[in-house]
Amino acid sequence: MAKQLTINQSFYNKLDKLRGDVKEKVWSKGEEVVSYAAAISPIQTGAYIESFSVVPKGSGGGRSRSSNNKEVVADKEAKKLDEAARLRAEVRAIDPLEENGFTLRNRAPHANAVEDQLRYLVFARTKDRFR
Repeated sequence: MAKQLTINQSFYNKLDKLRGDVKEKVWSKGEEVVSYAAAISPIQTGAYIESFSVVPKGSGGGRSRSSNNKEVVADKEAKKLDEAARLRAEVRAIDPLEENGFTLRNRAPHANAVEDQLRYLVFARTKDRFR
């Protein structure tokens, strides 16, 4: 006797729901990561935090802002909130099922100098927190 299995629309509906759930979990975790990185970032002129970008894993590029000739930011917390919102939007713009994840990058000319200061360690602390 022959055997058969019919895959109907409800299977695809469940698969779509699972994909949507996975995307939402990845996006939520990504938003947590970038929000934390923004929250612990130092702010003087804003160039460092403005140089953060979220790009698909394996891609090049990203933002780079110099602090040369920039004035000191008056409202540092507002700047952090604005930049965190921008980064969360960048996370949401990447489809985690189409791309192979995302990368948080900072291409400020002084990014290494900031990261090397023990009081900041933005990337090291972020990585440690979200292991």
